[in-house]
Amino acid sequence: MRIIEEQGYDKLSTRSISAKLQVSPMTLYNYYENRDAILKDVVKQGLDELWTGLQEKLDDSGPAGMRNPLRQYLVLSDHMLAFAMARPNLYRFLFGSAVAPFIADGNIAERYRDLSQSLMPRIHDESRKQDILNDIYMFLVLLNALVKNVLDGRIGMTAERYPALIGRAYDGLLQRDEQYIR
Repeated sequence: MRIIEEQGYDKLSTRSISAKLQVSPMTLYNYYENRDAILKDVVKQGLDELWTGLQEKLDDSGPAGMRNPLRQYLVLSDHMLAFAMARPNLYRFLFGSAVAPFIADGNIAERYRDLSQSLMPRIHDESRKQDILNDIYMFLVLLNALVKNVLDGRIGMTAERYPALIGRAYDGLLQRDEQYIR
């Protein structure tokens, strides 16, 4: 993870890893089949680190301390920005297109599912379930786009503007669903 964090995903190679570890590139193959196997391990470790910190924040904030379980998505949004600011290249890797091929791996897919399930509210109106799930998905897409724009400084996006925009995203997408959540 250190190479990704210091130099970015594109610079990760078996040669760069072996140089950092001061071992022969062939030594790595005693432990990993190929670069993809190394990347899978990085994804697992990165997600575990992210989820552990998030679970602590969720435990501290609710759901009993919140008016509605959907508000946990605001805790998630704050956590994601903090994680991205602390580990920008790792965040870009974990939530970018480079990780897509690894999601098929059962362990990685399970880690993504664990997060989804831990935040998934109890929807008491089954007729609204798909609409609510779509709203949650759109909120997460916007969250990721805003975080990446903060990291890249796009369109004048800053960490200071982020809470107001995430709040607007919540109000526009999830607040209307609060009445259907237990």
